[in-house]
Amino acid sequence: MAISKLTRTNTFLFFFFFFFLLFCTELPTPSLAQENQSDQPYVGVNIGTDVSNLLPPSQLVAFLQLQKITHIRIYDANPDILKALSRTKIRVIISVPNNQLLAIGSSNTTAASWIDRNVVSFYPDTLITAISVGDEVLTTVPSSAPLILPAIQSLYSALVASNLHQHIKISTPHAASIILDPFPPSQAFFNQSFSSVIVPLLQFLSRTGSPLMMNLYPYYVFMQNKGVVPIDNALFKPLTPSKEMVDPNTLLHYTNVLDAMVDAAYFSMKNLNITDVVVLVTETGWPSKGDSKEPYATKDNADTYNSNLISHILGHGGTPLHPETTSSVYIYELFNEDLRSPPVSEANWGLFYGNTTPAYLLHVSGIGTFMANDTTNQTYCIAMDGFDTKTLQAALDWACGPGRANCSEIQPGESCYQPNNVKSHASYAFDSYFQKEGKAPGTCDFKGVAMITTTDPMSNKTKDVVNSTQSSSAGEKLLRCRTFSFLKISAFSNILHIFLAAYFPIFLFLLLNPRTPKQSLIPVFYNSIPIKMSWACKKCTFVNPPSQKSQCEICSSSSSPPPLPSSSSSSPPKWSCKACTFLNPFKNSACEVCDTRCPVLSLSNVDDLNDTLQDAENDASVGSVFFPLRHCKRKATYDDDSAEPAPFRDVKAKASNDSIHLSSDDELVPEGKNAASGKDFTTLKILSYNVWFREDLELNKRMKAIGDLVQLHSPDFICLQEVTPNIFDIFKQSSWWNAYRCSVSSDKAYSRPYFCMLLSKLPVKSFSSKPFSNSIMGRELCIAEVEVAGGKSLVVATSHLESPCPAPPKWDQMYSKERVQQANEALSLLKKYPNVIFGGDMNWDDKLDGEYPLQNEWIDAWSELRPKEIGWTYDTKSNQMLSGNRTLQKRLDRFICRFHDLMITSIDMIGKDAIPGVIYTKEKKVRKEIKQLVLPVLPSDHYGLLLTISNK
Repeated sequence: MAISKLTRTNTFLFFFFFFFLLFCTELPTPSLAQENQSDQPYVGVNIGTDVSNLLPPSQLVAFLQLQKITHIRIYDANPDILKALSRTKIRVIISVPNNQLLAIGSSNTTAASWIDRNVVSFYPDTLITAISVGDEVLTTVPSSAPLILPAIQSLYSALVASNLHQHIKISTPHAASIILDPFPPSQAFFNQSFSSVIVPLLQFLSRTGSPLMMNLYPYYVFMQNKGVVPIDNALFKPLTPSKEMVDPNTLLHYTNVLDAMVDAAYFSMKNLNITDVVVLVTETGWPSKGDSKEPYATKDNADTYNSNLISHILGHGGTPLHPETTSSVYIYELFNEDLRSPPVSEANWGLFYGNTTPAYLLHVSGIGTFMANDTTNQTYCIAMDGFDTKTLQAALDWACGPGRANCSEIQPGESCYQPNNVKSHASYAFDSYFQKEGKAPGTCDFKGVAMITTTDPMSNKTKDVVNSTQSSSAGEKLLRCRTFSFLKISAFSNILHIFLAAYFPIFLFLLLNPRTPKQSLIPVFYNSIPIKMSWACKKCTFVNPPSQKSQCEICSSSSSPPPLPSSSSSSPPKWSCKACTFLNPFKNSACEVCDTRCPVLSLSNVDDLNDTLQDAENDASVGSVFFPLRHCKRKATYDDDSAEPAPFRDVKAKASNDSIHLSSDDELVPEGKNAASGKDFTTLKILSYNVWFREDLELNKRMKAIGDLVQLHSPDFICLQEVTPNIFDIFKQSSWWNAYRCSVSSDKAYSRPYFCMLLSKLPVKSFSSKPFSNSIMGRELCIAEVEVAGGKSLVVATSHLESPCPAPPKWDQMYSKERVQQANEALSLLKKYPNVIFGGDMNWDDKLDGEYPLQNEWIDAWSELRPKEIGWTYDTKSNQMLSGNRTLQKRLDRFICRFHDLMITSIDMIGKDAIPGVIYTKEKKVRKEIKQLVLPVLPSDHYGLLLTISNK
């Protein structure tokens, strides 16, 4: 007996000290673990200062700590901010403004002074991790490009002198446009005009272990290619395998635009034999508001992009080329810079307004420590105004009854009982249910009487607890109110405390009373709690009002305690498809409805998770985690094109010029544009092709061959003639089609036997068509107006002038007069534009029609560049497909140009080769005998013309 008592006493002491240690020990948090591992990917924020009523540095740092933001980048070396960051765990990249490059790059003394003043004075109390020298210098102030490397080297020498070069890296941020042909990534390369800076810079970065800093904005890739780049690809949304971006050279599949842009940088460095420099994304983001020309700058899109970006980075997804390396990113930006000049989006890139209220609801709960206290956790479910008490009471009863919300705190005498009214209690119950269900879609409805808000329904009580007072600053008010959250124990500790509070008395009772039947404890425990809330009768399902009685008012059945959670009784775990929201069995690897792959990190440990955890981690709504999809083995084709420098971040609406198109399977295939609205460019290519309306001669194979030529040469504009509805359909289903904007709608295409159309990779200001006044055949002039090269206007036009018809009964139907008049009419219509390219099937016969009526400043591109070459685009001798026809050699197709500040650089003839393995037979009467001719097939009866233009 004594031994038994001693054993129980020792056991009691063991449990007592064990639980005491659990209560008192502060568990290490993931944030600390990650902060101690510098090689872990992270998400930081840029902090711009064009903000009215910007928080003072001390409050700014407090706000950063509150939001668990551990990495920031500032655009200068503000001493007040650096001082406020002292002795915090916030790491900062400081910057040398562009206007200081000359002084620092030309004087080692100035560089040393800068390091001493802005680095040595604060480090290591302030965790300065890197110095960004200038910002997008190559593309915004190219005249300062020669200063970048000297400035970096001078600053690095000063760091070496202070023995800080191992702790602080130094680099310079670049715009994405320094990389040409970024899509597909494997073909990307740096703009060679910057090679004198890029090559030694990369060698320096490699030697010092510093990153290549890149400002990458999928938003602009999408905006410059609306209708070509699906918005899901820009926003990191889950994709079906058929819509993933494919690199034909590597067979890597890309599930989002940002990864493709990062890998383009890696491939560009690889082309220069640099393979040990990592990419650091110093700017990326999505605006939450724009003007009428920026319809995709919305809060929903900004939330989706940044939330999925954070998930992608903290999920260690890597890129298809480097899955082992995840580039860290800095979101642009922390606050809306409301003092910035138009467009509207420029002032709306922030996660927060200047007064620290969230600009939109960012969904990042459950994916790490970054922003763990931000807007996702600031959403609540409350009762709406305007509903009667009876309706609210019914919803309240359901929440506290069948909904199993925790309504104990709104019972009489409890902390949240006041104010004692149905609306207040309903708001508490609704939010309890909403939070319990993980804020899943549909869990804040209650038959239309509830709404989601960012206002805590118990905020008044929270203020009472922390004894808040009115603050003169909105930022201070938020900080004071949210300080209470620091008093809350971590989620793990909460669970532990609940467990101990519920079961420690039972354990103690069992230890001291070993003969007590264990199964009797729990009923006694529950029955000892008076019923003070609505409860649903298990027998008749009637929701009984709050009462001390334990019997149902309808069937007199006694109430019973809620069942304990049971793994055997729980419903099978499921995951919600992010594409179509269908709830799939958790072990399904792909959605049963849309075939989207399961977005979970691992399916191997499903059995170790309970329903609640699975729902929380894999739900496709609030707080959900985006995990990048794996590579596929499918192959797609890519076009070859280029991209050029873009302006500085001050005009972000002009900061990208990339193009992406879809394959025939709707696989996303990106493509770099030579130019975009308002962009500089090196060259633009324009293709003109009469595709031959004849549909009985290997139509599909001929059109595929023309499509192959499009992919081979990757023209920026295409002028097509003799397009039939069937040809239109074939092109529309081709892999290259979605890279272009088309001048002809489907309705118009199907209403005519054949027609002309324009295709443009560049954003088009307007498409228009003007029927010729004298046309018997319904011919018209098709016009596309775009903007290139820093606001320069360019018009591309095409037409199929009146065709000669030498056929019976009259052999003189050559329509020469009509054709000449149409040529003059076209040039008269186009002369008002400064830069014009008029290409197409002119049906021109120099012998019959005379010289082409070139007016002032107009030139014939072929005659200008190749005056000694004949240039027949219709040639029955060289085009063997036309063998057996009467001899006809004409330069029917032409490019007529007029430029103010552009110039033609080359013109070529394409489509002169037969399609391999394709032949057709043709009957030919030779000396009264019918013979069968076996002839090759070419893409068309015409050859195509490919014109290249550039800046003067």
